[in-house]
Amino acid sequence: MRLERIAANKIKVFLTFDDLEERGLTMDDLWLDRPRVHQLFRELVMEADQLLGFKVDGALSVEVFSVPAQGMVIHISKNEEDTLYDDDDMIEMDITVDERNDLFYKFKDFEAVIQLVRTLKRLGVKSGKLLSMNDYYYLYFPYTTIKKVNMDSFIAIVSEYADVCPYSHVAVEEHGKLLMKRNAVDRLATIFYKDNPDKQVEKQIDL
Repeated sequence: MRLERIAANKIKVFLTFDDLEERGLTMDDLWLDRPRVHQLFRELVMEADQLLGFKVDGALSVEVFSVPAQGMVIHISKNEEDTLYDDDDMIEMDITVDERNDLFYKFKDFEAVIQLVRTLKRLGVKSGKLLSMNDYYYLYFPYTTIKKVNMDSFIAIVSEYADVCPYSHVAVEEHGKLLMKRNAVDRLATIFYKDNPDKQVEKQIDL
C-alpha cells in the first residue's frame, strides 16, 4: 500500500490486490459489502492521519479507480463545509468506480520516460502515446497494443519509473500536449538508443 497527500484536503491511496486480500476484501465488495468497505476507508484515513497528518473533521467522499492486474487507486477527499457526523455516517459513500483495461502512467521527468523505453523495447513493447501537462510526462497504452506482453513483467517494470495515473488520458490530451500519437516506445528507442539499446545516445528531441 502507498499513501500520498496530493492536496490539503485530499489523499491518494494505491492498494494492490494483495493488499485487498490481506484485508479480506475483493473488488466486488465495493458494490456488495458496504459495511466492510466503510471499515476499509476508516482504516485508510486513520493510517493517513498517522503518516501524513490527514485529520478528518467531517464527511469524506471517495473515488476508486481500478487498474488492470495491479489493484486500485483511491482518492479520499474531505468535505470541509460539512459539520461533524456520527461515526456510522463519517464517510460519505459517494463512490465512483472506474474499471479500465488500458494503462496510463505519470512520470516526474522526461529522463524517467527515456530510461523506461529502453527496458520496454527489450520486452517487445513498441506502442504508447506520449503526452505532457504541467511539467509531467505521461504514457498511455491501450490494452489491445500490449495484451500479448507478459502483463506482470510489464507492470513491474513500468512501476519502477512511473506512477499509475487515475484520471483519463483524454483529459490530459485536452488540457496538455500530445507529443507522440502512437508507437512512442519504438520511436523514442530509435531516437535515443539507435546504435546500442544498452547505451543512451546523446540526442535531442524537439518536444
